[in-house]
Amino acid sequence: MTLLQLRAEDAAVVYLATVYHLGRPGSETDAVTLQKHDLGLQSVHDALLPELGQAVVEIEVSPYQLTRIEEALLGISNELKQYAIAGRSIVPRFAETLHWLYPETADDPGSALDLVQHPVMLRNRMAGAIADARAAIDAAAREAEETRQAERKGWWRRLGLGRLGRSN
Repeated sequence: MTLLQLRAEDAAVVYLATVYHLGRPGSETDAVTLQKHDLGLQSVHDALLPELGQAVVEIEVSPYQLTRIEEALLGISNELKQYAIAGRSIVPRFAETLHWLYPETADDPGSALDLVQHPVMLRNRMAGAIADARAAIDAAAREAEETRQAERKGWWRRLGLGRLGRSN
């Protein structure tokens, strides 16, 4: 787990990123099993909401959640640009949350362009932690694959078969 210490303005951006992430269909679905899982950003979203407005917000995230936050930060950069141009968002609750966090965007959608740099800079500041998270995820995947390979190699022994497939 990684402890994120976010300034108030960073917490608001991460919260907006979680709204963006959760508004996308399948965002909380495991890519392998296609089942809903609780490893995504819903818990981060829920933990951030009561803390918004605090000078510093601390939240623990898993390596997987940190990589999802990174993706969501990149996503809101594009969504903010789209919002500034069109004055609306197709992501559920994004515009409402944007107006709540940044009231000036309600009257002037173009002001959303002023916010684009913040998620980009936050992602850049988090780059080291994100790289560590990706390395941890990759190491866990390699370990799982090695375990799976080892289990496959000795399948006949588990079935009680001898060396050449004969019964012992």
